[in-house]
Amino acid sequence: MLQLLRSNPGLAISFVLLGGGALASTLMGFFMARSGASLRPVYWFAGLFALVVVPQLAGHFYIALRTTKAEAPRTASLEQIAQRDTAESTTTAGDAKALFGPDADPQLITDARNLPGGVFSAAELAQFAPLPDGGTVLLARFKGSLAAEKAWIEYLRTTGLNQLKGTGDSQRGYVVTRPVGDRAYVLHFGTMVGVWTGKDDTAIRERMVAGGFEIPRHAPLNASTPALTANAPASKSTPKNPLTPGLIGAGIALYVLVVVLYFFKGAAWAGTSPAKPGGAPVTATELAARLEAVNTLDVPFRIERGAQPNEFFATWRYADAKWVDLARARGMKRTFRIRLTLDEKHGTVRATDYVASFDWSAGRGGAEVEWKTGLGIVFFQYEHQRVFGLQLDEQGRFKPELSYAYTFNLNEMKSPLITAVNHAGWNWRPTVWQGPAWLRWLTE
Repeated sequence: MLQLLRSNPGLAISFVLLGGGALASTLMGFFMARSGASLRPVYWFAGLFALVVVPQLAGHFYIALRTTKAEAPRTASLEQIAQRDTAESTTTAGDAKALFGPDADPQLITDARNLPGGVFSAAELAQFAPLPDGGTVLLARFKGSLAAEKAWIEYLRTTGLNQLKGTGDSQRGYVVTRPVGDRAYVLHFGTMVGVWTGKDDTAIRERMVAGGFEIPRHAPLNASTPALTANAPASKSTPKNPLTPGLIGAGIALYVLVVVLYFFKGAAWAGTSPAKPGGAPVTATELAARLEAVNTLDVPFRIERGAQPNEFFATWRYADAKWVDLARARGMKRTFRIRLTLDEKHGTVRATDYVASFDWSAGRGGAEVEWKTGLGIVFFQYEHQRVFGLQLDEQGRFKPELSYAYTFNLNEMKSPLITAVNHAGWNWRPTVWQGPAWLRWLTE
């Protein structure tokens, strides 16, 4: 398994992401449990993260297995050639022809790890074969994909090929005309590096096909000639199904739909708080009166009526300061608003969170302004900050204070509202976006 991870960075990254998501979910659950908040948001986040990462993990695992299966016979052939002093001559010849072409002479193949420059000295296996047509093939296998890519870069640098007018990259391969007039193609694939040289790109393509190597779809090699196409061995792969692109597109569309549905409906479920059982729901007018009664309590936010009769806003302006430090005047404002929409027919209060922050500064170096806003569902937020400097009041006069601090705990704001709604026999349902009624099948 370790070798599989070394050979496939994408698979290793997927495992790291999965572990990071599990750790983040655990930490969020710990802090939310300590604050007395529901753990539903943690379950929702973990499910969403798995829905995104697990398919990628499965895809990279499939690619890794396929790559390992394709490299296994090449590795075996390289090992046989490397042990040609003890292996049977017929076996060595067959392996040489399978990798380097039917005209390869196993007696001329040498260990590429001993070549000048030491580029391939760290390779597990490396063989260099000169060919009768004047071309050459060099194949090297490393412990991992990153080591192979590093060797690919080092080979181009050491040989000076990167200084010539070549084209390509590590994914498609790099092709260039060498000073002697022939062409060289250097390719990094999996844990291997291959170097093919020939009189032209067609000769290189021919040599790669003869060795059973797949040419990258967008390789910078010139297109093959009709003669090469006619002489190339028949493909062993089955004919492609013309319906495959459509099926793939339909599968991707279905997957995106599942993720979108889970995001919206799961988020609403994670924050939903059902009505307290055992009592009949009060009227919308009575609930509105109870919400506005929150203003009489010792709470840091206010309830305000909106433009619609069934619309209310809970607003907490939890940071508002101006100060001077290091010859610059600074200011900041923080606001959290919850839009409450009363649906008496369904006995539900729909809540959407709005967050806004405004920071500014001015001084000798000029003025800076930063404004951010967002809407959706915020499950948990705790914020504490202290700023130091000469404080200013609303009229811009200095105050006898050298610092300003604020603390924001979202649970202090939402808990009284949810309690009031639930005790009134209504459901509390957060929504990412309060769309029209016909779209609630998606957003709730």
